[in-house]
Amino acid sequence: MDVTVREIPDPVGIRSARTLPAAWYADTTHHERELHAVFRDEWLCIGDLVDMPDAGTWKAVVAGGLPVLVVRDREGELRAFLNVCRHRAAPLCATGDEGHGAALSCPYHAWLYRLDGSLARAQGVGDPEEFELGDFSLKPVGLATWRRWVFVHADARAPVPAFGPLADAVGGYPVEEMHLVLSESNERPFNWKVLLENYSENYHTPFVHPEIDNSNTHDYPMVMDGLVLYAWDRPLRPTTDAGVRMATLLPGEPGWDEIGRAPTAIPYDVGSYLTVWPNLMLNVFPDAALAMWVEPTSVNRTVVHRRLYVHPDASADSVAAQVDAQRLVHLQDIDICTAVQGTHDAGVDADGVLATVEERGVFFVHEHARAALGI
Repeated sequence: MDVTVREIPDPVGIRSARTLPAAWYADTTHHERELHAVFRDEWLCIGDLVDMPDAGTWKAVVAGGLPVLVVRDREGELRAFLNVCRHRAAPLCATGDEGHGAALSCPYHAWLYRLDGSLARAQGVGDPEEFELGDFSLKPVGLATWRRWVFVHADARAPVPAFGPLADAVGGYPVEEMHLVLSESNERPFNWKVLLENYSENYHTPFVHPEIDNSNTHDYPMVMDGLVLYAWDRPLRPTTDAGVRMATLLPGEPGWDEIGRAPTAIPYDVGSYLTVWPNLMLNVFPDAALAMWVEPTSVNRTVVHRRLYVHPDASADSVAAQVDAQRLVHLQDIDICTAVQGTHDAGVDADGVLATVEERGVFFVHEHARAALGI
């Protein structure tokens, strides 16, 4: 099949781009700036809808260092609040814990809150001047969903996130129908950007992931728009209709959504890969999907959450193959990211350049980080 592979121009500025200094990954003061400029001022993924509480229950999570209480009332509406009692700042629920009932009681002085966040009772408070129950509701947090993933924003007035046409380009993939087959969360010894950068490039694949290397038959183009970087496995010599589409179209162009219905044979086949700034990473295939999101716990410690999904018709053998392949790739990434963090912790600057084709995704991460910090 004679097909001309679509050329994609360089993003402006990548030819003069340089790697970030070690301090951006190892300096506590810089990390605190990032927490406020990025994680307190962006929409953050906090999980899958299946992770969220059922009706009449609540769950405590952390988002960008903020304690957040996610609550689903008895009518099924999902809300988010700061997990902070309005009396003396006690958490209503320990991080990771869940609860259920008609109201939440603060464990410190038993102030009682309804599931809509309003203060129902301030037991024993006496008669403070100008105190009204209605003025001391839990402080709301912005909450939004996209596909099957849930996002929060520290500012409850923040506009609902618009991830744009590149996020819409995976609309043809049936991720909502897929079954969750793997759920894990682990704290890892590296700065959050190390994994985000690693995920956003394929340069390392032949060397770190030789088991899935297809560089002799595919390239790995990347396009970016707003908060989303989109990369995909593009066949250099396409032999199928899906391959022709991936070679000649850009994500979101007419006909692209049909790729989501293409037949697949092995893990990492017909793959699309999205980095959603600042903390969500998605592998999307017609028969499976992987979501990862990160939550920094310190300058060089990061909780990595992973959820693997498969098509409901997947055989036991194909599920096992997906689990094994995704786990192998992830552990290989963890090893190299941990090694890289060691260099950052030593305070050694690479003073490097970025590969103008293979590391466009790293450039995407760096440009967003710089923009958030006003640099």
